[in-house]
Amino acid sequence: MELEEILTKVLEIQVDEHATIRIQRLISENPRWAEEITECWDLHRQMSCSKSSESSRFLPDWDSYEILDEVDRGGMGIVYRARHKELNRIVALKIIRSGEFANEIQRARFRREAQIAAQLVHPGIVPIYEIGERNNLIYYTMAFVEGCPLLELTRSPTLSIAAKVQLVYQLTQALEYAHGQGVAHRDIKPSNILIDQHGSPILIDFGLAKSTHAESDLTQSGAMLGTPSYMAPEQIQYHHDHDLRLSDIYSLGAVLYHLLVGRPPFVGPTSFDIMLQLKDRQAVHPSRLNRQVDRELDTICLRAMEKIPSERYSTAAEFGRDLERWIHGSAVSSPTKSTWIRWIRWWKQEPGLVSHAVAISVVILVVLLSHLLGYSLAHLPTQLAVLLTWLLLCFPLQRWILQSKDTIVPAILWGLIDLACVSWLIATAGPPRSLLLVAYPLMITASALFYRTRFVILMTTACILAFLVLTGLIEDPSFERGSFRILFVCFLAIQCLTLTSLIFKVRNLFTYRER
Repeated sequence: MELEEILTKVLEIQVDEHATIRIQRLISENPRWAEEITECWDLHRQMSCSKSSESSRFLPDWDSYEILDEVDRGGMGIVYRARHKELNRIVALKIIRSGEFANEIQRARFRREAQIAAQLVHPGIVPIYEIGERNNLIYYTMAFVEGCPLLELTRSPTLSIAAKVQLVYQLTQALEYAHGQGVAHRDIKPSNILIDQHGSPILIDFGLAKSTHAESDLTQSGAMLGTPSYMAPEQIQYHHDHDLRLSDIYSLGAVLYHLLVGRPPFVGPTSFDIMLQLKDRQAVHPSRLNRQVDRELDTICLRAMEKIPSERYSTAAEFGRDLERWIHGSAVSSPTKSTWIRWIRWWKQEPGLVSHAVAISVVILVVLLSHLLGYSLAHLPTQLAVLLTWLLLCFPLQRWILQSKDTIVPAILWGLIDLACVSWLIATAGPPRSLLLVAYPLMITASALFYRTRFVILMTTACILAFLVLTGLIEDPSFERGSFRILFVCFLAIQCLTLTSLIFKVRNLFTYRER
């Protein structure tokens, strides 16, 4: 790999908590350029963290523009507030982030962004003025929106639900226009929506936009396009042969969700955790998280965010019509869902609660049946009390998980409660109890569904300790063999090693693909 190409990769890395890992990997892959990579990264990090007035020092002299200050940085470019000297007009000037190190593909993508956005003339889309190049630095200018980001406005406690819905309704009109011109945005999110001085939303940043009629794409094969919190499930797949317009509708639905409840549909400490939920989970009804949201608005929002693209609104205009009906108090369109589909949705929205409810209900039936068949009744009242208490605890724990940004803390507490209840039920059951010990490896497997190695190790350690205490205090013929304890502990340890290795590989694969 040539040095210029390596340094381009360095400049493409965003300064965040994962940046050091990516730089170290790049150095390990190219050890002979370690010093150059380190120097380039230090300079890039300083430029990224410097104040806007300082960052403009690195720009070339402009004949037509006076750079005033830096406004924003994105994955592809840096935006400055500038003044056109002849026209005395304030504009937003965007340069390619890689600067003069940009390769041909990056330059082509940057030009395409400007060309696509320039085709769109709509009040809800920022207009493009000029595209050019100076000292091998490609740039374009656009209208400077005097206003604020969408989320900054919507944090105001005085902004009503109806006002937020009105903003999204206006965005559906802009999106319908773009789709009508054969353009899909592919990265709709709150940070790409500005509110102008008149209170109208403006859609910006067409860096990932693509013509719906184009056959070629300048993005890398297998690359993920979009922001995980707002991207459609089909966008995380390697093949991008889906209807791009329907993906935009999902993203706009996710923006509506954020406006209604104050957070994205899926949250997590890393992109990996968010995308796991995006693929496997169903978003919780907004009304569950904000009581001001009614069921009809639930229906609109969740229909726009359907996992299966064909079940979403077919066009942005159709999405907008339902929002308009809601604003005027009319009935919204609501496709009928079967009872089975509703059960599946509930399971995807609250998998922990549903799984526990089913499992505990089965255990209650087994306990009642065993006593009806003549087994000991000594512990029946206590066992039923523990099972019912366990079931009731699942409701607040599930709600805690739904409202928490990092689900691992409530998940650990839930896992330990499960372990305590299961161990007590095994202890009060009649011999032989060896078959009941299958609950321990099942709980370890369940902990792996969170894809956290430390959680798996914690649950394995807790299960081993619970097993050793149980077999030490309870007399049972199946526990008397000395080799039984050793073999069972070894089995749990091997299971832990296997699961943590798998999680490590999956996370590394995701990190490589994200990079």
